[in-house]
Amino acid sequence: MKLFLKIAAALIALLLLIVIIVVTFIDPNDYKQQIQDQVKKSVNRDLVITGDLSWSLYPLLGFQSGQITLFNSPGFTEKTLLNVKETAISISVLPLLKGKLEVGEIILDGVEFNLITNKDGLSNLDNLQPEETTDTANAPEEETSTQDPSAPSDPLDLSQFVLSGLSITNAQLKVIDHQKGETQEVDINSMTLSEFAFDQTAHFSLNSTLKNAQVEADISLETDLFVDAALNVVELTNLTIESDVLADALSGSTLNTKFKSGLKYQVGTKQLDIKAITINNQFSGAFLEGDIYINSSDINIKDHSQLTLGKLIMTSSLTGSSLDNNKLETNLQTNLAADINKKTATINKFELKNTITGEQIQGNVNLSFKQMNVSNFEKIIINQFKMVSELNAPSISKEKINSTISSEINYDLAKQKLSLNKLQTTVNDIELGGELSFIQQAVPVIRYNLKGNVWDLNPYLASSTTTESSNKNEEARKSGEKAPTTEKEVEPDLSSLKTLDIKGDLSIAGVLYQDIKIGKITNNLTVKDGRATLKPLTAKLYDGSLNIDAWVDESGGKNTYKATTSISNITLIQLLKDTAQVDLLSGTANMNLVASGQGLTATKIQQGIVAKGDFKILDGELYGINLSHEIRVLKAKIQGKTIAPDKLVKKTDFASLLGDFTVEKGIANNQKLTMLSPVIRLDGTGIANTIEQTIDYKLGVTPLSKTDESTSYVDLNGISIPLRIKGTFTKPTFALDTEGALKAQIDATKKAVKDKAEQVIKDKAKDILSGKKISKGDLKEEAKDLEKTLKSLFN
Repeated sequence: MKLFLKIAAALIALLLLIVIIVVTFIDPNDYKQQIQDQVKKSVNRDLVITGDLSWSLYPLLGFQSGQITLFNSPGFTEKTLLNVKETAISISVLPLLKGKLEVGEIILDGVEFNLITNKDGLSNLDNLQPEETTDTANAPEEETSTQDPSAPSDPLDLSQFVLSGLSITNAQLKVIDHQKGETQEVDINSMTLSEFAFDQTAHFSLNSTLKNAQVEADISLETDLFVDAALNVVELTNLTIESDVLADALSGSTLNTKFKSGLKYQVGTKQLDIKAITINNQFSGAFLEGDIYINSSDINIKDHSQLTLGKLIMTSSLTGSSLDNNKLETNLQTNLAADINKKTATINKFELKNTITGEQIQGNVNLSFKQMNVSNFEKIIINQFKMVSELNAPSISKEKINSTISSEINYDLAKQKLSLNKLQTTVNDIELGGELSFIQQAVPVIRYNLKGNVWDLNPYLASSTTTESSNKNEEARKSGEKAPTTEKEVEPDLSSLKTLDIKGDLSIAGVLYQDIKIGKITNNLTVKDGRATLKPLTAKLYDGSLNIDAWVDESGGKNTYKATTSISNITLIQLLKDTAQVDLLSGTANMNLVASGQGLTATKIQQGIVAKGDFKILDGELYGINLSHEIRVLKAKIQGKTIAPDKLVKKTDFASLLGDFTVEKGIANNQKLTMLSPVIRLDGTGIANTIEQTIDYKLGVTPLSKTDESTSYVDLNGISIPLRIKGTFTKPTFALDTEGALKAQIDATKKAVKDKAEQVIKDKAKDILSGKKISKGDLKEEAKDLEKTLKSLFN
């Protein structure tokens, strides 16, 4: 036995002597070239060792190197794949002989790693494999060794593993994509781990920086790490992550985030417990100022699948230019339970409360639902969804705006379909409800069927300043002065019509807009392939009805349109008063109009619309002139009499007013206008300039005789009195030329008497020359006929 111990001691002494000789007399730097050649064969990249290599034996078996560089293959602008300034690693010798692995501090300094994609889409990690030579290509495959289960286990006891520490400094990772022109950079300023051993707590810290074109962030992490010897429990305690972010999206504001939590994972039970989370986000800057605070209860995950979050609370208080310098305060409360294996999730409470305070808007917006259920991770059902708001917005409404949206919501992830059932929305007294669905695909599909009550829009109209500005422009136009500069008109972009598929029905009980009153409105809207079609739109309008079939087409940005409109049995006077503050005509109106054009700015519609139509107004009045009274005045003048001025409203009753018209370049051309009444007939033509809002009509008024209570529609004396209507739509002027008509009639009668007298004389002269006897009685009879003709001139 003693001999055996002596031999063993001698062998160990010999081994140590050999190692000492090797370490003392063999310089590892002499093998740099062999190392570089071997790396070239192994990874097909050039390795250059520019620093010194050294090793140590006792009490630590260690290795240390200077700068080492691994180069990229040709074809990359950046030459370096990996660069390390300094590395050091060591293992304690004596504990190793006892089966314990004690590793000294691992040191890495100045590590630079570049992950690059060139313009051709090739990565610098492609072909990172051994060079294929004839020997390696023909080498037989190595047999896979199988370990005998009865063989002795690893002599090292990993439960006794000790790491004195880890130190990584000045490390950098760059991800460069030349195809996209993007660069991401992660700098690890320092990463340290204190002495680590199983069943003991070690401290870990990280200090890093993230940079790219949009974001620059400083990130630090601190935690205590615990791993038990059985490798069954891994625990992070006092986990703290803090970051400072400067991003383009924040427009100069900065975001400081502090995250605190902890976690414990048990391998045997597959359970992860995450301690209560707190996240404090603080924004600083003119764009966004304030904080967002998030707090949760413990999060439990069992069997890698069952997640339970008892409570999640978020509160915030924000202001800044991104919120139009309003102040927004938010409070959110919810929970979550999910089972990954069963593909289910449930939220039993969701409440989001928002309060906004500012000069232009103040109030509350609250959102909630009773429950959300997710099945098969595809179908989402939200019960009793509700959004309630109460806002003061003087620029939108003189009154407080109280709104509510409630619905049952279904979302099918597989079909990408969202359905809003039992939808009910209210804005003060305005209501709209029904069904709506949305399918997300290349061309989104929207379907709806909605009904509303009477909508009074007046509380939401712009303030009177807009009307005052419009009136000033009109006054400037009339006076010839230059109107104030207005914003340049922009043609609407209807390209979105090509990306939508919409079809639905809308019914509204009525609309009140300023003084305009519209009854029940129904319409069917279709949007497809760049065209929106209303067919039909019907409305009850001033005791009558309106029917419109219309479409508008994107037409490659040209925006073409066409509308076919019919109006039936509308009470005209009230319509004109409410829509244009004009009381020119009354009666029951009917009209047909077909209009088309290109361009949807106000100017393009006015100047570019081409239309053709006809109208018929029955049992009405033309206000501004009493033609019957003017004719009575004319007759009185003829008889040398006078009539007292008409103190009643100046208007002309008529049985019918008919006309045809066309519209082009802003000019409505009324080619035929006929008005009939029991005592007069009016005929003529005229134009209406819709751009200048002026009219110019040249008409003829013909008095009609009355044999009894019915009208015979026969000219009394053949007189046609010129009537000129000129001026603006709101203030037309009427000019009835009775003097000119009377003079024309007298001249015509004189000529008729003269012609008849000449004819009588000719006839009598002919009789005398022919020898025919003319009696005194015949002469008296001819004289009486001439007397009657003369009397008709003045009577």
